[in-house]
Amino acid sequence: MFDYSGCIHMHSEYSFDGLRTPEEIISSANSCGLDYIIITDHFSLEAKKYEGWHRNTLLIAGEEISPNKNHYLAFNIDKAVIADRTESNPQNYIDDVNRAGGFGFIAHPDHIGNRKFGVNPYTWINWDITGYSGFSVWDLQTDWQETLKGPLTAVMSYLFPAYFLKGPKKETLERWDKINIGAEQLKYGIGEIDNHEAVKKYFKFIKAKIFPFDVAFRTIRTHILLEEPLSRKKEDIGRVLEALRLGSSYISNDYFADPKGGFVFKVSKGKVSVRVPRRALIKIIKDGKKIIEKISDGIEISGAEKGIYRCEIFLKKYFYHPWIFSNPIRMD
Repeated sequence: MFDYSGCIHMHSEYSFDGLRTPEEIISSANSCGLDYIIITDHFSLEAKKYEGWHRNTLLIAGEEISPNKNHYLAFNIDKAVIADRTESNPQNYIDDVNRAGGFGFIAHPDHIGNRKFGVNPYTWINWDITGYSGFSVWDLQTDWQETLKGPLTAVMSYLFPAYFLKGPKKETLERWDKINIGAEQLKYGIGEIDNHEAVKKYFKFIKAKIFPFDVAFRTIRTHILLEEPLSRKKEDIGRVLEALRLGSSYISNDYFADPKGGFVFKVSKGKVSVRVPRRALIKIIKDGKKIIEKISDGIEISGAEKGIYRCEIFLKKYFYHPWIFSNPIRMD
């Protein structure tokens, strides 16, 4: 398998709250070694004019459909889907995206914001929906904003964000497992950074960029897995998006170590195996319950029963940090 890493969900100057041009963003992506990025401006596909390969990074344009609640990342569409800011039924724009030949993922479903630091919540509140491909399992902004407790933690977590990330929220993982148990079609997960590089002012005298793209791009990535290498042609856009839609991907925090090419998670009849490029804490989850936990560079289970499996990997750097989260695989 060919492993390509990228970052999903970011905003350019085409968003009301974005500052950077697509050219500046792609320059940062190249310097950070990303294979692809997906810009998702609010109600806009203006970045589509930049789609394609730029040196070593493939730029793809999607859209963040962003009413007051229930934000949705739409991919593989040619025209922006516009929803009223007060729209309360996300099924309407999910259907609009599907009718346009696209698909999508729910963005930052359990984002609660941070009132102390002036961050409003943008939670997904309507789960009585169908037709979506999956949702964000790990969001940089959701995770980081919840670490902000006071001036000291704010400064430290801003300077060393990767050390403060706690990983996907418990409620997000529990919902993911619950939705997939018994589901005819699995819902897949992605990682997102939701980055704007916006300048924020704190405590009246401190200004900070949240986050410089050179920082955000080194954290939460979504790796796609392909049978054949990318061709470095514009047709690769469809291949990347299809891998995301089908869950041929995994999520990782690449700050401490890039797992590219060294992480393998396989599920076949009666057998489950995990291999990681570094010794780490490995957890295997079956139908929402942990069935094994071990510090190793690999685990193999024989005689495994049918069910839905995924794995979680934690890498030790002073203490164990969340590192890799696989997509679910069904064993029939």
